Amino acid sequence: MAHVAFRASIATALATLALVGGACSDDDDDATGPTGVTNAATAADTAATSPSPTTVSEIAPPAISGATDPATTGPTGPPPTAGPADTGVPGLDSEDAFCSAWSRFGGSWQLLVQAGAAADPAQVARLEVIASTVVQGAYDDVFTAWPAELESERDVVADAYFGAFQRRSADALTALQSAGATADDVAALAAAWDAALAQYDPSTTVDVVVPPNLQPLVDQAATGFSEARVPLPQDPSMEITAETPLTDAFLATACPDEGWIVGQDVVDDGG
Repeated sequence: MAHVAFRASIATALATLALVGGACSDDDDDATGPTGVTNAATAADTAATSPSPTTVSEIAPPAISGATDPATTGPTGPPPTAGPADTGVPGLDSEDAFCSAWSRFGGSWQLLVQAGAAADPAQVARLEVIASTVVQGAYDDVFTAWPAELESERDVVADAYFGAFQRRSADALTALQSAGATADDVAALAAAWDAALAQYDPSTTVDVVVPPNLQPLVDQAATGFSEARVPLPQDPSMEITAETPLTDAFLATACPDEGWIVGQDVVDDGG
Protein backbone atom coordinates (compact mmCIF):
# COMPACT_ATOMS: atom_id res chain seq x y z
CA MET A 1 0.00 0.00 0.00
CA ALA A 2 1.42 3.36 -0.99
CA HIS A 3 1.46 6.23 1.52
CA VAL A 4 1.49 9.99 1.27
CA ALA A 5 3.27 12.06 3.90
CA PHE A 6 3.51 15.82 3.79
CA ARG A 7 7.05 15.22 5.05
CA ALA A 8 8.13 14.50 1.47
CA SER A 9 8.35 16.97 -1.37
CA ILE A 10 5.03 18.76 -1.62
CA ALA A 11 5.15 18.45 -5.41
CA THR A 12 5.53 14.68 -5.13
CA ALA A 13 2.85 14.42 -2.47
CA LEU A 14 0.36 16.36 -4.53
CA ALA A 15 0.96 14.21 -7.56
CA THR A 16 0.31 11.09 -5.47
CA LEU A 17 -2.73 12.61 -3.76
CA ALA A 18 -4.47 12.65 -7.12
CA LEU A 19 -5.05 8.95 -6.45
CA VAL A 20 -6.81 9.47 -3.12
CA GLY A 21 -10.36 8.18 -3.33
CA GLY A 22 -12.86 11.05 -3.42
CA ALA A 23 -10.17 13.69 -3.08
CA CYS A 24 -10.01 14.96 -6.64
CA SER A 25 -12.55 16.28 -9.09
CA ASP A 26 -13.97 14.22 -11.94
CA ASP A 27 -12.94 14.64 -15.55
CA ASP A 28 -15.51 17.37 -16.11
CA ASP A 29 -13.06 19.90 -14.60
CA ASP A 30 -15.44 21.49 -12.12
CA ALA A 31 -14.45 25.14 -11.98
CA THR A 32 -14.49 25.23 -8.20
CA GLY A 33 -13.00 21.82 -7.50
CA PRO A 34 -13.99 19.73 -4.48
CA THR A 35 -12.69 22.30 -2.03
CA GLY A 36 -14.51 25.48 -1.21
CA VAL A 37 -14.98 28.54 0.92
CA THR A 38 -18.71 28.96 1.40
CA ASN A 39 -20.61 32.17 2.09
CA ALA A 40 -22.88 31.28 5.01
CA ALA A 41 -25.77 33.37 3.69
CA THR A 42 -25.95 31.49 0.40
CA ALA A 43 -24.87 27.99 1.40
CA ALA A 44 -28.40 26.70 1.90
CA ASP A 45 -29.72 28.10 -1.38
CA THR A 46 -26.75 26.72 -3.31
CA ALA A 47 -27.16 23.27 -1.80
CA ALA A 48 -30.85 23.28 -2.72
CA THR A 49 -30.40 24.23 -6.36
CA SER A 50 -27.13 22.67 -7.55
CA PRO A 51 -25.02 19.54 -7.03
CA SER A 52 -22.28 21.52 -5.29
CA PRO A 53 -19.74 19.81 -3.00
CA THR A 54 -21.02 18.68 0.36
CA THR A 55 -20.57 21.35 3.00
CA VAL A 56 -19.34 20.54 6.47
CA SER A 57 -22.81 21.08 7.89
CA GLU A 58 -24.28 18.42 5.59
CA ILE A 59 -21.97 15.52 6.46
CA ALA A 60 -23.95 12.64 7.95
CA PRO A 61 -22.48 9.96 10.23
CA PRO A 62 -21.88 6.55 8.64
CA ALA A 63 -24.23 3.63 9.14
CA ILE A 64 -23.54 1.72 12.35
CA SER A 65 -22.78 -1.95 11.90
CA GLY A 66 -25.03 -4.17 13.95
CA ALA A 67 -27.55 -1.46 14.86
CA THR A 68 -31.06 -2.66 15.65
CA ASP A 69 -33.60 -2.16 12.86
CA PRO A 70 -36.77 -0.62 14.37
CA ALA A 71 -38.77 -1.86 11.37
CA THR A 72 -38.20 -5.49 12.38
CA THR A 73 -37.90 -5.30 16.15
CA GLY A 74 -40.73 -2.95 16.99
CA PRO A 75 -40.76 -0.19 19.62
CA THR A 76 -39.41 -2.37 22.44
CA GLY A 77 -37.06 0.26 23.77
CA PRO A 78 -35.29 3.52 23.04
CA PRO A 79 -33.69 3.78 19.61
CA PRO A 80 -30.02 2.82 19.43
CA THR A 81 -27.56 5.60 20.13
CA ALA A 82 -25.48 6.55 17.13
CA GLY A 83 -21.74 6.14 17.54
CA PRO A 84 -19.27 8.86 16.64
CA ALA A 85 -19.17 9.87 12.99
CA ASP A 86 -16.06 8.85 11.09
CA THR A 87 -15.25 12.48 10.39
CA GLY A 88 -13.01 15.17 11.74
CA VAL A 89 -9.26 15.40 12.18
CA PRO A 90 -8.52 12.96 15.02
CA GLY A 91 -7.15 14.30 18.28
CA LEU A 92 -8.55 17.82 18.25
CA ASP A 93 -10.14 17.27 21.66
CA SER A 94 -7.29 15.20 23.09
CA GLU A 95 -6.48 15.85 26.74
CA ASP A 96 -2.81 15.69 25.77
CA ALA A 97 -1.85 19.30 24.98
CA PHE A 98 0.76 18.26 22.43
CA CYS A 99 -1.60 15.95 20.56
CA SER A 100 -4.39 18.53 20.49
CA ALA A 101 -2.04 21.20 19.12
CA TRP A 102 -0.55 18.76 16.64
CA SER A 103 -3.99 17.87 15.31
CA ARG A 104 -4.75 21.55 14.66
CA PHE A 105 -1.35 22.33 13.14
CA GLY A 106 -0.62 19.11 11.26
CA GLY A 107 -4.27 18.55 10.38
CA SER A 108 -4.43 22.00 8.79
CA TRP A 109 -1.31 21.20 6.80
CA GLN A 110 -2.71 17.89 5.57
CA LEU A 111 -6.04 19.41 4.54
CA LEU A 112 -4.34 22.22 2.64
CA VAL A 113 -2.04 19.79 0.84
CA GLN A 114 -5.06 17.77 -0.23
CA ALA A 115 -6.82 20.96 -1.32
CA GLY A 116 -3.76 21.98 -3.33
CA ALA A 117 -3.96 18.72 -5.24
CA ALA A 118 -7.55 19.22 -6.23
CA ALA A 119 -8.65 22.85 -6.23
CA ASP A 120 -8.06 26.08 -8.10
CA PRO A 121 -5.01 27.94 -6.67
CA ALA A 122 -7.14 30.99 -5.87
CA GLN A 123 -9.49 28.81 -3.84
CA VAL A 124 -6.59 27.22 -1.99
CA ALA A 125 -5.19 30.69 -1.22
CA ARG A 126 -8.51 31.56 0.45
CA LEU A 127 -8.30 28.41 2.53
CA GLU A 128 -4.72 29.19 3.52
CA VAL A 129 -5.76 32.66 4.65
CA ILE A 130 -8.54 31.26 6.82
CA ALA A 131 -6.38 28.45 8.19
CA SER A 132 -3.64 30.89 9.18
CA THR A 133 -5.84 32.15 12.01
CA VAL A 134 -5.47 28.73 13.67
CA VAL A 135 -2.09 27.54 12.40
CA GLN A 136 0.01 30.21 14.09
CA GLY A 137 -1.38 29.57 17.57
CA ALA A 138 -1.23 25.81 17.05
CA TYR A 139 2.44 26.03 16.09
CA ASP A 140 3.21 27.89 19.33
CA ASP A 141 1.17 25.38 21.32
CA VAL A 142 3.03 22.43 19.78
CA PHE A 143 6.34 23.72 21.07
CA THR A 144 4.97 24.81 24.42
CA ALA A 145 4.02 21.16 24.99
CA TRP A 146 6.98 19.66 23.10
CA PRO A 147 7.76 16.16 24.47
CA ALA A 148 10.96 15.90 26.49
CA GLU A 149 12.04 12.76 24.63
CA LEU A 150 12.17 14.79 21.38
CA GLU A 151 14.23 17.66 22.79
CA SER A 152 17.27 16.77 20.66
CA GLU A 153 15.24 17.44 17.50
CA ARG A 154 13.26 20.43 18.70
CA ASP A 155 15.26 23.14 16.91
CA VAL A 156 15.41 21.42 13.52
CA VAL A 157 11.71 20.57 13.67
CA ALA A 158 10.78 24.14 14.63
CA ASP A 159 12.81 25.65 11.79
CA ALA A 160 13.32 23.24 8.92
CA TYR A 161 10.38 20.87 9.35
CA PHE A 162 7.30 22.53 10.86
CA GLY A 163 8.80 25.95 10.24
CA ALA A 164 8.30 25.77 6.48
CA PHE A 165 4.52 25.59 6.83
CA GLN A 166 4.46 28.02 9.76
CA ARG A 167 6.30 30.69 7.75
CA ARG A 168 4.05 30.29 4.73
CA SER A 169 0.98 30.47 6.96
CA ALA A 170 2.40 33.56 8.71
CA ASP A 171 2.47 35.30 5.33
CA ALA A 172 -1.19 34.37 4.84
CA LEU A 173 -2.06 35.86 8.22
CA THR A 174 -0.09 39.01 7.38
CA ALA A 175 -2.12 39.35 4.18
CA LEU A 176 -5.31 39.04 6.22
CA GLN A 177 -4.19 41.70 8.66
CA SER A 178 -3.08 43.97 5.82
CA ALA A 179 -6.56 43.65 4.33
CA GLY A 180 -7.92 45.19 7.52
CA ALA A 181 -8.91 42.19 9.63
CA THR A 182 -9.71 43.02 13.25
CA ALA A 183 -9.17 40.74 16.23
CA ASP A 184 -12.86 39.84 16.06
CA ASP A 185 -12.55 38.98 12.35
CA VAL A 186 -9.59 36.73 13.05
CA ALA A 187 -11.49 35.00 15.85
CA ALA A 188 -14.53 34.42 13.61
CA LEU A 189 -12.38 32.93 10.84
CA ALA A 190 -10.53 30.77 13.36
CA ALA A 191 -13.87 29.39 14.55
CA ALA A 192 -14.82 28.63 10.94
CA TRP A 193 -11.55 26.76 10.34
CA ASP A 194 -11.84 24.88 13.64
CA ALA A 195 -15.31 23.75 12.56
CA ALA A 196 -13.92 22.54 9.23
CA LEU A 197 -11.22 20.54 11.02
CA ALA A 198 -13.76 19.05 13.43
CA GLN A 199 -16.18 18.03 10.68
CA TYR A 200 -13.81 17.25 7.82
CA ASP A 201 -14.75 14.10 5.92
CA PRO A 202 -11.98 12.71 3.66
CA SER A 203 -14.62 11.16 1.40
CA THR A 204 -16.23 14.49 0.53
CA THR A 205 -14.65 17.91 0.68
CA VAL A 206 -12.93 20.62 2.68
CA ASP A 207 -15.53 23.35 2.89
CA VAL A 208 -15.34 26.30 5.26
CA VAL A 209 -18.44 28.38 5.98
CA VAL A 210 -17.36 32.02 6.16
CA PRO A 211 -19.67 34.72 7.59
CA PRO A 212 -21.01 36.83 4.69
CA ASN A 213 -19.53 40.06 6.02
CA LEU A 214 -16.04 38.53 6.02
CA GLN A 215 -16.10 37.09 2.50
CA PRO A 216 -14.77 40.28 0.81
CA LEU A 217 -12.03 40.49 3.44
CA VAL A 218 -10.97 36.90 2.77
CA ASP A 219 -11.00 37.50 -0.99
CA GLN A 220 -8.85 40.62 -0.66
CA ALA A 221 -6.41 38.85 1.66
CA ALA A 222 -6.19 35.84 -0.66
CA THR A 223 -5.32 38.12 -3.55
CA GLY A 224 -2.56 39.76 -1.51
CA PHE A 225 -1.26 36.39 -0.34
CA SER A 226 -1.21 35.06 -3.91
CA GLU A 227 0.91 38.04 -4.92
CA ALA A 228 3.35 37.36 -2.08
CA ARG A 229 3.68 33.57 -2.40
CA VAL A 230 3.49 31.08 -5.25
CA PRO A 231 0.70 28.46 -5.10
CA LEU A 232 1.24 25.76 -2.50
CA PRO A 233 2.12 22.92 -4.92
CA GLN A 234 4.79 25.11 -6.54
CA ASP A 235 6.42 26.47 -3.37
CA PRO A 236 10.05 25.25 -3.21
CA SER A 237 10.26 26.17 0.48
CA MET A 238 7.74 23.41 1.20
CA GLU A 239 10.11 20.65 0.11
CA ILE A 240 11.05 19.24 3.50
CA THR A 241 14.46 17.53 3.68
CA ALA A 242 15.30 17.78 7.41
CA GLU A 243 16.11 14.48 9.12
CA THR A 244 14.08 14.01 12.32
CA PRO A 245 13.63 10.25 12.83
CA LEU A 246 12.57 10.48 16.50
CA THR A 247 9.87 13.03 15.72
CA ASP A 248 8.71 11.08 12.68
CA ALA A 249 8.23 7.94 14.76
CA PHE A 250 6.55 9.84 17.59
CA LEU A 251 4.06 11.61 15.31
CA ALA A 252 3.12 8.32 13.67
CA THR A 253 2.27 6.54 16.92
CA ALA A 254 1.76 8.79 19.95
CA CYS A 255 -1.49 10.68 19.28
CA PRO A 256 -5.11 9.78 18.50
CA ASP A 257 -4.68 10.35 14.76
CA GLU A 258 -2.53 7.17 14.71
CA GLY A 259 -0.40 8.53 11.89
CA TRP A 260 -3.26 9.79 9.72
CA ILE A 261 -1.81 13.28 9.61
CA VAL A 262 1.70 12.26 8.57
CA GLY A 263 0.63 9.53 6.18
CA GLN A 264 -2.59 9.05 4.21
CA ASP A 265 -3.39 5.73 2.59
CA VAL A 266 -3.85 6.06 -1.15
CA VAL A 267 -4.90 3.75 -3.94
CA ASP A 268 -1.90 1.92 -5.44
CA ASP A 269 -2.55 1.49 -9.17
CA GLY A 270 0.40 -0.85 -9.52
CA GLY A 271 2.17 1.52 -11.86
